[in-house]
Amino acid sequence: MSDLCLTFVFILFLSSTILSSEGESSTQEECRSPLGMEEGKIPDHAITASSSYELKSVGPQNARIRNEKNGGAWCPKAQISSDVHEYLEINLMRSHLITLTETQGRFGNGQGQEYAEGFLVEYWRDSLNRWIIYNENGSKILSGNINTYLEVRQELVFPFVAQKVRFIPYSVYPRTVCMRVELYGCTWEQNLISYSVIKPDTEFSDLSYDGDVTGRMLTKGLGQLADGLYGADDFILEDHLNSFGSRWVGWPDDLLNGHPLEIVFEFDSVQAFSSMSLHTNHLPTRDVQVFSAVKIFFSLDGKVWQSNYSPVKETPNPDLFPKNRTAFNVVVGLKNRVSRFAKVQLYFKARWILLSEVSFDSNTRNLTEDLMTQYYAQDKPVRDLGDAKVTINHHRTTVSSQSPDTVTYVGVIAGMFAMILLVLGCTVLFLVRRGRKKVALLHKHSALMNGTTPGVTMNMKEMQMHMTTPIIKPTNTNKTIKKSNKIYGVKNMVGEESEDSENSSLYHEPYKLMSSGKQEYGCLISCKKTTLTSSKSNGDCTDFTSVNSFNVGGIGGEDGIKFSSPCLFDISSNLHSTGGKPNKRLNKSMSATLPLENYYAATDIIKTERREQHLTPGKFTPLKLPDGQLSDCHLLEIARQRLRIIEKLGEGRSGLLHLCETDGIPVDSSDGTSTYHKKHQVLVKSLWRASQDSTKKEFIREATWMCSLKDPNLVRVIGVCSTEDPISSVQEYCEFGDLSTFLQIHNCNSQDNPAISYGCLIFMATQIASGMKYLESRDIVHRDLSARNCMVGKNYLIKISDHAMYCSHYESDYYLSDTKSRLPIRWMAWESLLLGKNTTKSDVWSFAVTLWEILVHCNQRPYAELTNEQVIENCSHWYQSDGLQKYLPRPSSCQKEIFDLMLECWKTHDADRPRFSEIHLFLQRKNLGFVPTL
Repeated sequence: MSDLCLTFVFILFLSSTILSSEGESSTQEECRSPLGMEEGKIPDHAITASSSYELKSVGPQNARIRNEKNGGAWCPKAQISSDVHEYLEINLMRSHLITLTETQGRFGNGQGQEYAEGFLVEYWRDSLNRWIIYNENGSKILSGNINTYLEVRQELVFPFVAQKVRFIPYSVYPRTVCMRVELYGCTWEQNLISYSVIKPDTEFSDLSYDGDVTGRMLTKGLGQLADGLYGADDFILEDHLNSFGSRWVGWPDDLLNGHPLEIVFEFDSVQAFSSMSLHTNHLPTRDVQVFSAVKIFFSLDGKVWQSNYSPVKETPNPDLFPKNRTAFNVVVGLKNRVSRFAKVQLYFKARWILLSEVSFDSNTRNLTEDLMTQYYAQDKPVRDLGDAKVTINHHRTTVSSQSPDTVTYVGVIAGMFAMILLVLGCTVLFLVRRGRKKVALLHKHSALMNGTTPGVTMNMKEMQMHMTTPIIKPTNTNKTIKKSNKIYGVKNMVGEESEDSENSSLYHEPYKLMSSGKQEYGCLISCKKTTLTSSKSNGDCTDFTSVNSFNVGGIGGEDGIKFSSPCLFDISSNLHSTGGKPNKRLNKSMSATLPLENYYAATDIIKTERREQHLTPGKFTPLKLPDGQLSDCHLLEIARQRLRIIEKLGEGRSGLLHLCETDGIPVDSSDGTSTYHKKHQVLVKSLWRASQDSTKKEFIREATWMCSLKDPNLVRVIGVCSTEDPISSVQEYCEFGDLSTFLQIHNCNSQDNPAISYGCLIFMATQIASGMKYLESRDIVHRDLSARNCMVGKNYLIKISDHAMYCSHYESDYYLSDTKSRLPIRWMAWESLLLGKNTTKSDVWSFAVTLWEILVHCNQRPYAELTNEQVIENCSHWYQSDGLQKYLPRPSSCQKEIFDLMLECWKTHDADRPRFSEIHLFLQRKNLGFVPTL
């Protein structure tokens, strides 16, 4: 573990070093990302316009480039000419550096003919408090489009900082114009809102400055010193090549009459400054050199300056300047000085000082009283430039000092960063390993839902049930295991190993290897008086394993319980309690006889035996179908062209579920006759294309079994499309859809949807019991019985289906486990959820929940007041028989006898629950004389 952590930290450190190196060389070229018009990051409410020809179809919200939404663009109401001022405004909410624009006309799926041949750009910053028209050396009009479909990007020679941007279409002659646009750039992280300086020389003027020009001063604006672009080494050649002028801004010493060059920077909030970087030029042959000294003053209000700081008097050592470059960065450390204004004085060494970019490394600080006191009490110098160190990085060369304070500061920060990375790396690795073990546990305690048996039970840890394995030393005689009064929080008795560890079994001691055998997944407890090797259910608790059982002494005078899983639980509660008041009797003793064969250090063997085996997953049904093939049932081959897709209902792990229309296929009607000529709606389950052959064979096997289920209250598979991919099965679909939706629609008493009587509700429940009685007689477990899985036909005919798990409409009714299996936990019996035990008696539990749904007209989910985790915890109370379990309340219209039936179906011990044949008979008697009409 420690080696992994060290390796992880080393990699992170190496990566951060590389990234920081690249970050130092980042230029304005990296600030070219789309700001969100096309992708929708800029919301509709942030896009406005002066007018729109028709707001819905060609309003400003439709001005997203490469989008054909509604009318396909923004179109102003008036025709555009040189005298008309219409605009499209984009509010970016915060300051951004804008480097490019992009425009497109209205294509309108081939119907549009409008585009802008030219346009202007205006931008707004709160610090300016006015709109500024962008211009490139006096030219304000940017080239637009030449047709309705091709996009055109406009490279901005002078990037600008803006919070809002306007596109203003322009035309010399009147014409109809429509526009789609995009902005490119990046978030403005400098927090700089303006700088003020004496007006530069005309040869090296600040061409993009957008502030006020008052006499000889530039004030309250931003320009070339803050646009992210760097001047070339040869400023003379650059000036000749660029039609717009030079990237350099320069001042001669005679312009300032011997005074230092003074620049005042204003920020949007109080900052703690780490450093300042000045991109300067050093070409002594042209009388251009780096400044001889720098003096920096700070202020919170721009009026009162800290004047007691000594200036930087030393000059960076020219011997350290790069020999092959004349342009580089000089970085001045500012020791976290706090202010909102910074006044920089640069002293001339030669005739010219040339700058192309000035930037600050700072962090926003809150202004407090203590900070104010500390600020005005400081009397230390800001900076003392010692021996200079020059490092070259692409287009910039950094000149920095090596003061001892700076080295110490960087060392402390680097150490703290390394410690944070170390802790973070170890935490991530720990969580990853823990997550993998949780998945392993979930496989161990799962009830298979998407397979031949419903897939996955809950991870015991999720419901705070930390059940562990008692360690029993090998012996030839029976040993007594002491009982515990707790199910939660039991620790392993040896090695203090975590309860979720795969390796929690002892491997330092000889093992009694448990005999192999066919095991059904997830069942841990058997309640028969003798050891069982069959998985058949005969009314008692079923033994789902063939390993030698552990005998538990009599409970409350009853015969012993047998534990037949290699994973033992120390049970203190009685699992035989019935109804709503569980029995509190405790077991007296537990004894176990282990097999005779000893194995030393057999970790792999024991680990394999400890895991209950999964049943083969089903491909497209939750039903637990028998193994093997059916020889007496033949599937009808259906031509794919007879199926017309109406709607995609959802998808599962193996394929798609569609609602289709068909004709010429024999479908049983509600009166029992079979029709060929009428159009019918059917459900079509289709495998993914190019599925494996084994998947196709299992899918056909399932369809064959489903076709063999012939009961008036069961949805039947009609046939398959198996001659080509995708292989599909076609099954019945009833006229009025699923029962859940049907009851919700008919809950309100209207002329179109009359309310359903109580007798009719019981009539439908009786049919569900009849269909389940048939499945019970075939020893088939449904495992997803609910109102959503019942279809409604004419005259309130009910057919039980199996499709709801794959419908996206019912995703919220299923709990997605760690293994991505869908579990209807609010309908599942406690033993199915916790122990993976699925029998017809667990279907009886689900039937009672379905009956409850019907009587409340499916207007609320079972246990709607509980979260999924609380539902699981509620099941654990049944497991412990502690009397704390919560039952579904009695519906207001429910008769006492019906609710008593529900309580019988929710008995803790499945052997105490009624059979479907008994439920059906009971409901038939409650429903005598009812004649349905629909």
